[in-house]
Amino acid sequence: MQTKIIGLVDCDSFFASCEKVFRPDWRTRPVVVLSNNDGCVVARSPEAKALQIPMGEPYFRLKNFARARGVVVRSANYALYGDMSRRVVTTLETWTQRVDVYSIDEAFLDLSERFCDAKGRYPGEQEIRDERPLTVAEARRRVQEWPNARAIGEIPQATEDALEELAQEIVETTRKWTGIPVSLGLGPTRTLAKAASRIAKDECAQTGKKYALLFDQERRNEALKRLPVEKVWGVGRRIAPVLIKSGVRNAYELAKLDPLFMRQSFSIEQERLVRELRGERVYDAVDSPTPQRSMQVSRSFGETVATLDELEKPVSTFAAKIAAKLRARGLVAAGLYVYLMTSRFNEKRPQRFAGDSLSFPRPTNSSFELVQTALRILRALYASGYDYKKAGVAALETSPASEANARQYLFELDPARPEAVRAREALLSRTIDRLNARFGKDAVFFASEGVARAWRPNSEFVSPCYTTDWDALPRAR
Repeated sequence: MQTKIIGLVDCDSFFASCEKVFRPDWRTRPVVVLSNNDGCVVARSPEAKALQIPMGEPYFRLKNFARARGVVVRSANYALYGDMSRRVVTTLETWTQRVDVYSIDEAFLDLSERFCDAKGRYPGEQEIRDERPLTVAEARRRVQEWPNARAIGEIPQATEDALEELAQEIVETTRKWTGIPVSLGLGPTRTLAKAASRIAKDECAQTGKKYALLFDQERRNEALKRLPVEKVWGVGRRIAPVLIKSGVRNAYELAKLDPLFMRQSFSIEQERLVRELRGERVYDAVDSPTPQRSMQVSRSFGETVATLDELEKPVSTFAAKIAAKLRARGLVAAGLYVYLMTSRFNEKRPQRFAGDSLSFPRPTNSSFELVQTALRILRALYASGYDYKKAGVAALETSPASEANARQYLFELDPARPEAVRAREALLSRTIDRLNARFGKDAVFFASEGVARAWRPNSEFVSPCYTTDWDALPRAR
């Protein structure tokens, strides 16, 4: 199996970095970003980390400290972060079209084809393979020397030298074109690429480089010895203490464990983790993402909501957002789940959590059907006398729309929605998507969502949507 060149680009302190792009006066200031409803710290710039502001710190505890130390506090602005993430991915496609977006701030790359020739060889392999026909004795000797002359997961030195130049180019160009600093890890497997990106991020102050390569086995082993086992991708909070207690303190010691032992002691995923740390490619360089099996939209309210009329507005909004997301990803849902809850921190008021679900006669992504079903569930759940603080809507058993549309039904499963009604709702739903894409978010919405939305989460410190709103463009003075 040919060694792949897999990269993992990780945006540094992504949310905080996005906030700094359009505010050069914050370049050296500590910046923190708060969660929905301005609750807790979810992102910190390097300067904020240097002040030892912990992740998850509630804002009410941080407020006085932030004011005294000049910390910039921002509310989460996911519209801005999502668009900046798209710009980073578009930039990465300059070097390869094989980009797999892993999360809003991470993406895997497959750079193998950039270096391979028409015969699938890397620079440095030609001198070994492009020779006269071998004698039997020479062939036997060569079997021992090639490809076993290099350890598993290694590439020729000439390829590695060229790859190092490319890594520097990717890091510098991405920062220049988007304003977002990134760390780049390169290795023969996804797990090693992830480990390399962590090493690059942790050691850039010493090495002066924002990238790391883990192909050469000797250098790979030395690097893995410096990576604590709890920082290895795939080692969760439950497994890390068990490994440390057993004497496995770093990634190198983890890679030395027997893969079958890891499967028997933990799971098949831990076996795959160990194999990938050894250089064996278990996961494809850029896997085709599996369709989501569920999707949720939920929010904590800025103010408590007590009446059914007021609860219908956020639940309608969440259901409409779910429907739009399903259509954008080519999915349909087989069912819908709605839940309500009070604030567990308000011990003086009665507490309640309630949730229920309904199945659709046929999988759907119609805004009309999802909103109507969500309201039907909500009305059955609602009980007066409570101050509700949060609600959520989840699409259940989602699947590709193409598969659902290919199914043949002998009878009409939903008399209330014959085929003509379903077709009309599908057309109207797509029209809503186009209008909102052209004229801005919530240009068209359902009346049940309400005009005045007092339930919206608090966003006292939200930045403008610089890249998606014409009115928010910075002005030179």
